[in-house]
Amino acid sequence: MTRPGPSDRSAATAESGTRWGLIVSGWSVYAIYYLGRVNFSVAVPGLGDEQGLEATKIGTLAAGFFWVYSLSAVPIGRLADRIGARLLVGLGLIGSGIMNVLFILTIQNFTLSLVFWSANGIFQAMGWTPLIGAVGRWVDERGAGRVIASFGSCFVAGTALTFAIGGFLVERTGVETLFIAAAAVLIPVGIAWWIGARDPVKTTSTAEQSGGPILRSLGALPPAVTIGAAYVALIVWTPAYFVEVHNESIGRSGLLSAALPAIAIGATITLGRWFQHSRGPGSALRGGLVLMVTSMALALVSQVSGLAAGFAAVATATALVGASSSLVLGLFPRMTSPARVALVSGIYTLAFNLGGGSASPVMGRLVDRDAWDGVFLFLAALVLVGALWTLGWYVWARSHLPTTEPA
Repeated sequence: MTRPGPSDRSAATAESGTRWGLIVSGWSVYAIYYLGRVNFSVAVPGLGDEQGLEATKIGTLAAGFFWVYSLSAVPIGRLADRIGARLLVGLGLIGSGIMNVLFILTIQNFTLSLVFWSANGIFQAMGWTPLIGAVGRWVDERGAGRVIASFGSCFVAGTALTFAIGGFLVERTGVETLFIAAAAVLIPVGIAWWIGARDPVKTTSTAEQSGGPILRSLGALPPAVTIGAAYVALIVWTPAYFVEVHNESIGRSGLLSAALPAIAIGATITLGRWFQHSRGPGSALRGGLVLMVTSMALALVSQVSGLAAGFAAVATATALVGASSSLVLGLFPRMTSPARVALVSGIYTLAFNLGGGSASPVMGRLVDRDAWDGVFLFLAALVLVGALWTLGWYVWARSHLPTTEPA
C-alpha cells in the first residue's frame, strides 16, 4: 500500500476546508432567510396600527404564506435532488427579497399584497430542502449525523436574529423599514451565494430513484407532524404565556421570549454531537429518546410556579423542541432515504407545517379558557406519540432493513 504524498494530503485538506466552508455558509444563509419571513411576525402590530390592516386580513396574509410555503416544499425538494442547492438557494434569497419589497409597497391594496406575500412562500421554500440535501453531499458519512442533526440550529438562530433586529427597526423607524431592510440583505447575499457556492450533484441510478425508499421514509413521518405542532405553538403562544400566567408586561414578555431561541441553538448543537452516523435505522433510537425527553420537559412546564421556574421550564422545553425539530427535518430524511434527501425533507417539512397548523385551533381554545396547564400537557402528549412512533419504527427497521451503522 502506498502512503499518501504531500500533494495528496494538501488536496484532501483543501477539499475538507471547502466542505466546511460550504456548511458554515449554508448555515449562515439559512439563518438569513428568516429575515424575509419571520419579519412578518415582528411587523404584525405595526401592520395594524400603521397600515390599518384588520386582524382577519393579517391572518389571511399569514395563511397565504403558510400554505404556499408548505405546498412548495415537496416539488422544490424533488428539483433540488436533481440540480442541487446553488441555483435554488440563490434564487430563493433574491426572490424573497423582491417579494418583501413588493408586499410592503402594495400594502394598501390587499389583493396584491396577498399575492406577493403568498409568492414569498415559494421563494422561502427554496432554502431548507436544497440545503439539507446538499449538506449530505458536503460531509463524509463518518460524523455526518452530528453535522446534520446540528444544522437545524440555523433556523433557530434566524428566528432569534429576526426578533432582535426586527423589534429594533420597527420601534425606531416603522414597519415599512423592516421589509425594505430584509430585501437589502437577502438580495446581495443571494447573488453572492449564486456566484460563490458549488454543489455538484451526482447522477443517481434507476434503483436509487425508485419509489421504494420514498415509501419507506413515510413510515417515520408522524413525528414530523407532532413536533411541528409543538414548535409552532411555542413560537406563537410563549409571549402570551408570560403575560397571562406570570403577569409580565408585553415588552418584558417579548424579551423573555426572544431569549429562548438563543438557548435552543446551544441545545441543538450539543445534542447533535450525540449522533455520529446518519444512514440507516440506528439514529432513530437516539432520536426517539430525544423526543421522549422533550415530551417530559413540556409536561414539566405545567407543574411549575413562579417566573424563574416557569422561564427555566419553558426554556428547557423550547430548547428540546428546537433540537427535536432539527433531528426530524434534517436527520430523519437522510436516515430513511439517503438517495432522495431533499425530496423527503420536503415531504417532512410539509408534514411539520401541517402539524403546526392543525394543532392551532386546539391551542386557541385552550388559551381562550386560560387552561395553560392543558396547553403544555397537550403538546407533551403529541410529542410522546411521536417518540413512541419513532421507537416503534426503529424496532421495525432493525428487523426489515440492512444496518449500515452501529446503533
